[in-house]
Amino acid sequence: MAIEKMSLWSVEGLEERLDSALAACCESGAFEFSSHAKSKNALTEQNPFRDALSKLTDISSNLGITAKSYNSEEINLESPEDFSVYAENISKQYDELSDALEKTNSALEEHKQTDAYVKHLMGLDVPFSELFTMKYIKTRIGRLPAENEAKLGYYTKKCFVFQPFERNEEYVYGIYFVPKNLAEFSDEIMNALGFERTRLPDYLEDNAENADKKLAEVIAAEEKTKRKAEEDLAYFTYKIGSELSAVLRKLKFKSECFELRRKAIVSGGRFSFSGYAPTHESKKLSELLEKAEVSYDEIPIEHKNASETVPVKLKNNRFVRPFEMFIKMYGLPCYSGFDPTPYVAFTYMLMFGIMFGDVGQGIVLSILGLVLSKLTKNGLAPIMTRLGIFSALFGCVYGSVFGIETIITPIYHRENIWHGVCKLLSGLGIPEHPENIFQAAMVILIFTLILGAVLILISIIFNIVKNFRAKKPGEALFSINGVSGAVIYAALLMGVGGTFLFGLQMFSAPYVIILIALPALLIFLKAPLSALIEKRKVKFSVAEAFIDILEGAITFLSNTMSYLRIGGFVLSHAGFMLVVSQLAGTTNPDNPVTFATVITYIIGNILVMGIEGLLSGIQVLRLEFYEVFSRFYDGNGKVFSPVTLDLNSD
Repeated sequence: MAIEKMSLWSVEGLEERLDSALAACCESGAFEFSSHAKSKNALTEQNPFRDALSKLTDISSNLGITAKSYNSEEINLESPEDFSVYAENISKQYDELSDALEKTNSALEEHKQTDAYVKHLMGLDVPFSELFTMKYIKTRIGRLPAENEAKLGYYTKKCFVFQPFERNEEYVYGIYFVPKNLAEFSDEIMNALGFERTRLPDYLEDNAENADKKLAEVIAAEEKTKRKAEEDLAYFTYKIGSELSAVLRKLKFKSECFELRRKAIVSGGRFSFSGYAPTHESKKLSELLEKAEVSYDEIPIEHKNASETVPVKLKNNRFVRPFEMFIKMYGLPCYSGFDPTPYVAFTYMLMFGIMFGDVGQGIVLSILGLVLSKLTKNGLAPIMTRLGIFSALFGCVYGSVFGIETIITPIYHRENIWHGVCKLLSGLGIPEHPENIFQAAMVILIFTLILGAVLILISIIFNIVKNFRAKKPGEALFSINGVSGAVIYAALLMGVGGTFLFGLQMFSAPYVIILIALPALLIFLKAPLSALIEKRKVKFSVAEAFIDILEGAITFLSNTMSYLRIGGFVLSHAGFMLVVSQLAGTTNPDNPVTFATVITYIIGNILVMGIEGLLSGIQVLRLEFYEVFSRFYDGNGKVFSPVTLDLNSD
């Protein structure tokens, strides 16, 4: 459970082997190129595979062909010219077939539209050759937007007559007649109203009925032609599908590898580049580079005092690994730091379990997490499984099973344990025989305060260790989150606890001077003392030192009190379930269990699980980020991003 150890790799060889070296790094799936200063020797030429890739990608997309699950090793194409010739050949065949289909579709659509207008003229026995060639009258057929039909009333004196044939929500289909000398003017008016004119083909010279029959024959012939064109295109897709997929896969690999050439520096016919890889992947990467016939050098990087540019990859066991998501949300640790995932996993599950303690709901939460883990890739699903286990464990402590507290004996009804708690906290007047969890609220709140204090002290210890490892003894010894701050915080906790819980006189003069005043003075003088120890120049500001102490005191108080929200959620969870019990009518044991009771209980539990589960999860995450991480964690690490080639994308 730590940060994956990395190695720095330096790869070089003859320029003609560059593509092979890049391909080897990509194939390993465990190599991240290191950034280097811009060099005049860095390769910047245009990708020669780009045009062929773009052309074949468009064709494959139009044909519904993807680059998935096809072996590209048998494809003999290698050079950009090979792929360009192949792309041109495929493109020519595809264009011929698609153009033929497009022309057929266009003609078919045009004739269907014409036939639709002809059907509107079925009542006319006059041949079209006469209707559209009258000497003094012009005829126009088409469609008008439905909302503009009423506007025709404004033009009744303009010497044109509009006769509608059919209406729908969008258009009115019809014909209008106008004197020849006013045709141009009337056409402008109708165009302004949105009239869309349809011109009948010249070969439709007979009346509407015969024209309709002729169009039906033309449409039938064109539909047959369309089916033939579709079959030809489908056969073409079937014939080249596997091959085109394999070519695309190889072409994508070639193209993306070429883009990576910008990561290399070339000079004198040789290339070089560097990058990082996990040490445990060394054998696999070295074998691939040897196969590529290039030379390489591996330098394992020690965690101590490593550069901040070294990428970070977390390494945790299967149980705590899902909680890496929260670490990545806040920011990865630096390579020389440490991975807090196990600590976050345990504290998160612990606090959530305390807040959401219920045996039945915890088990349901775990089962739901398992199901979602199988069906989805949601990162919260495996976390839900683990949270449910801790919820069920603390449900045993509270004696709650779906809010029912008569199945398992709660801790406050176990006299051998509870009387010991009452004796220990005798100064607070804890009831010896509480009837429900609300009467035990004081114990729960005190417990959460103690838990919060312990977590804060552990966080301070982490900060002390971190600063000693980073060779910052001043921060480790004299800061609010260092040894001095820990001594003050622990002394105040023991003093307050001893005074109020056990009646002890803790705050004696030696106690205050040695454990509170002296550490406070060291914190105030942190700047000069740190400079003295670390042998550097002093930068001291009285105002800044005073503000640091005041801010630290407020932070200690607010952070500690924040943990009361854990106890508050315990009581709110119990309160929600009490409301559910009252609505279901189960608070009175004499009431019979009915179907309505069961349904109310089920719905109530679902609502409580949804609301309380979400709120508890958010509140625990807030405690982790603000009360825990703020004391020791930086989160300024660089994520390890190995180069990968997405060969399966469309």
